[in-house]
Amino acid sequence: MKNRLFRAIIVGLVWVVFQSGTASYIHGNSIGQLIANHLPLGGLFFLIVLVLIVNPILRVIDNQSGFSVSELVIIWVMISAASAVPGYGMMEFLFPTLVAPLHYVAPQNQWKEILFPHLPEWLYVSDPSAVNAFYIGETAVPWQAWFQPAGFWISISLILSFIVICWSVIIRRQWVERERYPFPLVQIPSMMIDQQPDRIFNRILSNRFLWIGLIVALVIHLLRGLHRYWPAIPHVQISYGFGNLITERPWVALVQGWPLWGRIYLAVVGVTYFLQLDVSFSLWFFFLFYKLQEVCMSAFSIQGISTQHQVMGADLVLIGFLIWMGRRHLKQVFDVATGRLSDEINVNEAMSYQWAMIGIIIGSVLLIAMLCFVGMSPLVAIAFLLLMWMMITVTCWMVANAGMLLVNVGIAPFSLLTAFLGTRPLGRANLTLLGFDRSVVSHWSSESLMPYVVQSLRLSDQAPVHRRKLVPLIMASILIAVAVTYFSSLKFIYHQGAFNLERWVYNIGYHGLNKANRAIQNPYDPNLPAILSAGFGATITGFLLYMRHRFLWWPFHPIGYIVGVTYAPCHLWFSTLLGWGIKILVLKFFGIGAYRRFRPLFLGLIIGEYFMSALWIFVGLFTRVSYWGLPH
Repeated sequence: MKNRLFRAIIVGLVWVVFQSGTASYIHGNSIGQLIANHLPLGGLFFLIVLVLIVNPILRVIDNQSGFSVSELVIIWVMISAASAVPGYGMMEFLFPTLVAPLHYVAPQNQWKEILFPHLPEWLYVSDPSAVNAFYIGETAVPWQAWFQPAGFWISISLILSFIVICWSVIIRRQWVERERYPFPLVQIPSMMIDQQPDRIFNRILSNRFLWIGLIVALVIHLLRGLHRYWPAIPHVQISYGFGNLITERPWVALVQGWPLWGRIYLAVVGVTYFLQLDVSFSLWFFFLFYKLQEVCMSAFSIQGISTQHQVMGADLVLIGFLIWMGRRHLKQVFDVATGRLSDEINVNEAMSYQWAMIGIIIGSVLLIAMLCFVGMSPLVAIAFLLLMWMMITVTCWMVANAGMLLVNVGIAPFSLLTAFLGTRPLGRANLTLLGFDRSVVSHWSSESLMPYVVQSLRLSDQAPVHRRKLVPLIMASILIAVAVTYFSSLKFIYHQGAFNLERWVYNIGYHGLNKANRAIQNPYDPNLPAILSAGFGATITGFLLYMRHRFLWWPFHPIGYIVGVTYAPCHLWFSTLLGWGIKILVLKFFGIGAYRRFRPLFLGLIIGEYFMSALWIFVGLFTRVSYWGLPH
């Protein structure tokens, strides 16, 4: 058993190192996205290879030599945790943020007079030659210039990651065993790793419908990929824009901002098939509802508010609701941690409740102290941490309930605090430091750690894995991923130059600081229309939550309204509509039995799309031809 555990850890670490060493390079060079979302592309590709190729070969050689369910769970847990590091989750935005102050400072924007007094020189890369070389490339990495600023912000990210792990352990029982969230994305690896004695493939992987779905996805993406190299090969169109059809005001609002466009992701269609109907219906319905609101705002020339202010209020109500629903469990956790109850209740948890609470308290105190050390006021530091916790928890709730591959919470501490308080009470130092919030945890939440951890803990129910071993493996995977990403990313950036890489990523540091600069130069009071809009969003969300928990027949799930109108639903709504429509038709005309029989077909669509998307990306490592096959 120990040898098998060691084998699983080594195999998991090999992929963690490979993924961490290549993910930033792949995205930076616009080849694709190796992680992309909360069902990480590279991780699922590796699991597909292990389950469909490696394991059958090993079992033919020796029936006992294949990877067991427990080994596959351990490998998946390690890969999932590490997936939060190289991309949007932690590191990718860090580097351009730390060079932004010196790179973008100019007499015209007055950053030197307004922002720099509140930014200690060691908080960003302050060596001009190191910053210039970062963008131009073809030079060695000036490691000394990066050591202090990167070390500080990475330390903050790691402490926050540890707090997230502790919080995930605490909330697991409430969400998995008491509220029984469906965790749709967990079903994919769960169905794949299941094993039956004396069978090379389990019943689902042996199902002909799975192979039909897999082949359909393979053929579509094979043709799309070949078309990238040889345009004479027919192109399979999967995205459809409506911008040319809608040009008149106010309807043009439908194709502005996050536009109304149709994009078919087979994986999203597949995941949607596994969702509850009220969830999938609400995801596309409320996206259209928000877009129609924007049409009305355009028609009546309403300015100063956006639909995202409704999401702010919705998020605040949701957090309150989640705490209220979990109040008995959280009290039980507190009683166990303080010795009032026996600790037998947390024997099967990945960490004792006592250590989880101690970890959250110590981590929070450390984070607040570090933020205060660089100039943030204690109250703003506490608010910042609470808002980060809110964003991370809301993200995980969305993934646990709706299998959201992409999530954009749509708010950041800066935008929420300035909308509710205005800029004057915050002061220059707080506004400047809040401009760095993307370097800590991006509100681009599609590779957030908490969903990876909670989903991994949910998957571990399927295997005889001692959960107490998982937290050290998660932490080790994150640390290794951070180290590999740090060195590999800076090496390739200084070799190629950020001017030659994915433009929007390497311009990201400018926007946060410029937002802070504008707020300081043009101070404003609390945004009353935004507050009223947030109140409206809070009221609607409270109503939806009440109706859903009061009446079984209620067709609307609050998640659709809380998701809002951002990049994520803009990309996912059409595929979600297709998946919902297919499931409705199957249930209406063929019944629940047919729905169950067709489940492998949609799993096949997911596996096929993931496999081919990853394969084309790996080909692109050598050819530098990009391929974007999944939501990213």
